[in-house]
Parts: sequence; C-alpha cells; structure tokens
Amino acid sequence: MGITLSQRLRQALGPDFEVLGELGRGGFAMVYSVRDKKHDDLIAVKVMRPDLMVSVALERFRREAEFAMNLQHPNILSVLFTEHRHGMAYYAMPRVAGKPLDRHLRAGGPLSIAETSRILRDIALGLAYAHEHGVVHRDIKPSNIMVEHSGKALILDFGIAKALSADGGSISVSGEIIGSAHYMSPEQASDSKAIDHRSDIYSWAVVGFEMLAGHPPFEGKTVRQVMHKQLNAAVPDVREFRPDTPDQLAEALFKCMQKAPSARWSSIRDAAAASVGVADRR
Repeated sequence: MGITLSQRLRQALGPDFEVLGELGRGGFAMVYSVRDKKHDDLIAVKVMRPDLMVSVALERFRREAEFAMNLQHPNILSVLFTEHRHGMAYYAMPRVAGKPLDRHLRAGGPLSIAETSRILRDIALGLAYAHEHGVVHRDIKPSNIMVEHSGKALILDFGIAKALSADGGSISVSGEIIGSAHYMSPEQASDSKAIDHRSDIYSWAVVGFEMLAGHPPFEGKTVRQVMHKQLNAAVPDVREFRPDTPDQLAEALFKCMQKAPSARWSSIRDAAAASVGVADRR
C-alpha cells in the first residue's frame, strides 16, 4: 500500500505539526485539520492533489496562495504560510469557529433579511478590498463563505482569482471553465477573456438571492443547462419567492444580476450601499 496524502503532509510539515484529519476536498485540493504544537493552535492546511501537479495547475495553486497572503482584511481568511516541498504544494490558514454558508443554508433554510444583509455587507467589504488591490475572486459561492459563530462572514479560497492586469480568462488543467455554474457570471459561462470585478458583483447577488429564496436563481439538471440559463434566461425577481424582501434589496440584487456587466453596479461598494439599513423581517 502506498503512502497516503495525509501521511505525506505529516512528513512535509514536520514534528511541530499534527495532522488531525480531513476537513474537505474540492476539484484541485484537499483540506486538513492540523494542530500547530508550538503555538497550541488549530489551523487548516490546503494541499494540492498530487495527480494535478502539472505546471499549469501548480502555477495556479502558487498564485492562489500569493494572492491570499497579500490580502489582509477582516472579511478575508488570511494565509499563514505556504510551502512547496517533498513533492507537495500546500498552504495554511487559521481555523475559525463557524461553518460554511452552504452548510448554514442546508441547516436553517432561507435566512432572515437582517442576516442576509449582514453577510452581504461583510462579503462586499472583503471583495471591495480585493478589487481595490487588483484581484477578482471569480468563485464567490456559499461554500467559499465562512460564517463565524459571531455572525461575521469571511471570504475563503481565492483559487480562481487573477490580477486585473493579467491577460486571459479562466484557468484549468483540462481546458474546462473553472467556476461553479450556479454562481457563475454570464461572461464566465461564455468563457470570455474579459473578466473583471463585475463578475464578482454578479456572483455576490446570486448568493444573496439564494440566502433569501432558499435556492439559486438559475437551476437545471446539468451544468450545461444551468450555464445556458445564466446566459439566456430572464433575471428573476427575488420577491417572487420571498415577498417580504425590501424593495431596495431586491432591486439591488436584480441590477447586479444583469447579463451585461455594464448594466450592473459599477462597484461592489455601490451595490452594498443599496441595501444598507434594511430592517429584520422574517
């Protein structure tokens, strides 16, 4: 039997760290719970899948860590350190007391107006900081948003981020578009090379829609069907599914989900400001 990925991680981290178990996995990486013995603290270590360590994927992983390390904001989960050794690429993040928004939604269904607004504001603040530093997230979705027990929301995983000055569209190992179909902007769904901060504004609104309605605005049996709707279906009004949504919030989300980037808000700060002061309604 060959050595497991967790065993390889133990060897790479050394005696000052204890690998406790797996926290989750995605298309490009796996995340492990690790105890930092020296500081008696829990951290999360994201490890790139060894079978994907081709040059393009490794460069993407390195860039993900570099972007995240340079983004220091209360609503962005920071990176503690990054390494590429023993044939492995990995980086460490703090463990936070809370759970991803997708689990939060599965456990409690649609959220109150107040909680939805609070999470949207937190994510908007983090995204505004990233955008002002030349970085687009490109994969805003509930599983990439952590809600702490205190209620504060954090953005996770800048894995599909790119510098605004960089050329090119989505990056992948096998040529497919990177992103999550239900939260992907129309320009991402069409594999456009012109992806900017307005793509994040679209995805931010889709997450807001789901928090209120209990489901994303566009659904389908296959990824292709969902992407087709992202490109062609009329934008729904969240008030059709959540009648108590305040007009200013519903109209802000509707504008953010317009097909043409030029029809959306020009900045995430402007989009967030449209829903400031929304009262708690259930």
